[in-house]
Amino acid sequence: MRKLIPIVTAGVLLVGGVGAYGADQALTSTVVLSVDGQQSSLRTYASSVGQALAAKHIEVGEHDTVAPSLTSRIADGSQISVRYGRPVTVTIDGTQTTIWTTTTTVEEALGLFGVDKSAVVSTSRSTTISREGLAFDVSSAHKVTVTADGRTSPVTASGTVAEALTSAGVTLGATDEVTPALSTPIVEGTAITVVRVTTRTVTKTIAVPYTTTTTKDPTLAKGTTKVKTPGVNGEASETWNQTVRDGQVTAEVRVSSVLTKEAQAQVSVVGTKASAPASPTVTPATGNTCGASWYASGARTANGEAFNPDGITAAHKTLPFNTMVKVTNVANGQSIVVRINDRGPYVTGRCLDLARGAFSQIASLGTGAITVTWEIVA
Repeated sequence: MRKLIPIVTAGVLLVGGVGAYGADQALTSTVVLSVDGQQSSLRTYASSVGQALAAKHIEVGEHDTVAPSLTSRIADGSQISVRYGRPVTVTIDGTQTTIWTTTTTVEEALGLFGVDKSAVVSTSRSTTISREGLAFDVSSAHKVTVTADGRTSPVTASGTVAEALTSAGVTLGATDEVTPALSTPIVEGTAITVVRVTTRTVTKTIAVPYTTTTTKDPTLAKGTTKVKTPGVNGEASETWNQTVRDGQVTAEVRVSSVLTKEAQAQVSVVGTKASAPASPTVTPATGNTCGASWYASGARTANGEAFNPDGITAAHKTLPFNTMVKVTNVANGQSIVVRINDRGPYVTGRCLDLARGAFSQIASLGTGAITVTWEIVA
């Protein structure tokens, strides 16, 4: 409640008759009255500021200011200024303060709080503050960083993350992600990150593997596999939805697949003819001596068979395929007859490379390479 300061009205005795008008003129004064900046002219019988204001029914409270003071005497031409006090509540960066002030605009009140031009105010700076007062918010400017589109930029802004992005000239897409959230109030040093998020649809051509069927062939050595009809992969057209974050695909989902080319099955034959068994009673080979090694890797041999690492076969650089060769380990005299179905070895001093199965019957696999004698037997 406004506390009123009493003002005593000056008494004036007027006597009728001749000379009354002249006496009236002699007792009045014309003063300039300013109330919250609004000026008017006042003709009064009062001898003091307080009496003049009382005559105009102007009440002065404890938060109001009067110049000159209420007890000051007035004369013709005097100027009286009344400024009404009003409560102003300002919330600056979340901190609320209330003061009484005689300022009449938000701009003037901001000066009392030391708020500079860069701050964001929730109402117009030209808003008039009524005698009932006003409450408004202020967001101070802060130095923050905005990372977007591959670069980080310093920005001075106030308010929320959304307002900082506006200050930085960053426009958001509907699916872009912002950290912290757009409504978060910024403080000094806030780091804002924008991730550009888009979705796109792509089409991929995918190979459809062929199947393999196998039949037996009694004319081929047992364990030998030969491709009769090569297989051909088919193709399918697949549609995928991809999520792209800052240019990188981070997730994708297949939504459809359409077969565009049928696969052709491969037909293979497997030999069932028994190979010549290794036997310690086989007479030693004569005629040729060289180094021999063993191998167990590879998908196919040089003659097109599927490689069998445990078969009784061998590789030679020039002998015709299916040549039968007797091989004797010089160190222990053990012999075996192998069939040539591959090419190699390409190591100086070696002329034969036995499949692991054949080598293991005349020597320990741990020896790696041995000296043999060999001869063609069929």
